[in-house]
Amino acid sequence: MKFDSVPLIRRSRVAAFTLVELLVVIAIIGILVGLLLPAVQAAREAARRTQCVNNLKQQALALHNHHDTFRRFPSALQVGFRASGAGWYTDYKYPRAPGGHAANGYPNEGAFWSWMARIAPFIEQTNLYNAMNRTPNGTGWPWWQRPNGLDINAQLCPTFVCPSDFRGGSKWVSGPDSAALTSYLGVPGRNQFQEASGQDGILFINSGVKMGQITDGTSNTLMVGERPPSSNLEYGWQWAGAGDDPVFGTSDVVLGVLERQYVPTATPDFFRPGAVQDPGDIHRYHFWSLHPGGGNWAIGDGSVKFISYEAGGPQGQTTTPVRPVTVLEAMATRSGGEVFEMPD
Repeated sequence: MKFDSVPLIRRSRVAAFTLVELLVVIAIIGILVGLLLPAVQAAREAARRTQCVNNLKQQALALHNHHDTFRRFPSALQVGFRASGAGWYTDYKYPRAPGGHAANGYPNEGAFWSWMARIAPFIEQTNLYNAMNRTPNGTGWPWWQRPNGLDINAQLCPTFVCPSDFRGGSKWVSGPDSAALTSYLGVPGRNQFQEASGQDGILFINSGVKMGQITDGTSNTLMVGERPPSSNLEYGWQWAGAGDDPVFGTSDVVLGVLERQYVPTATPDFFRPGAVQDPGDIHRYHFWSLHPGGGNWAIGDGSVKFISYEAGGPQGQTTTPVRPVTVLEAMATRSGGEVFEMPD
């Protein structure tokens, strides 16, 4: 008898992980994720820092364009004088506005508009600049201008916002009023007071510094540095700002590298780490950034440099005449003649 051949049917075993193998795989994946996340975060911060550098480069270029147009850098802000010749709000010393003053004491170029407002035409904000009323009387006050319904102070320009600040799109708001915020303040020099060897930088109250007056060299002199808005968002406005007494714009649109609060005899603060959550409001009177280790600075020649906190102090707190001059202090002055080594 002949039988047809019948193919053999083989049963294959289904492969599976044991519990131990599964736990090992999960552990390996966890380790890989743990190694990957810091790298991703570092890459993102590097990208944000690069954008921050680009912001400062645009600001530096705009400041130079302002100088080319008006033969001077802009004032940090401008304020007037009383008929007696005394300052509007203080007897502390400050210069006359470079554009002169009207008979009523107001600066001819408008009061309290920031250096950021002055360079607006050079950062593609010409329409906003043209809408600003800078008349030398009460109608030219920046607070709160709304020509044709346009709330000028509330208009956000991304060039003035560091991408590392998660509050970058936020605004100060009080009732119907609001103001766009900035991550960058101009450098008036050591501090805001002539009486304490301040107002010796490029951008300060009623300043009109010319390129030829920067005898330390533009490549050695700071123009703009990083300081995020204060924790309550009341200091650090883009288009206008008076600051605290004596309304020299300090902590609002400018800040000295060894700033003194309210009076020339106050203990100076210095470049050091800060914090967004700042209940005591102790970080708005010194430069700091949300980048690790230091901050970006725009230099007078138009370049941008990352400078570490080590360049700022803490020896800058002392007032002894023989104290060493910090690198940042030397870089803040336009004609101090200090000798220093540019930080890496």
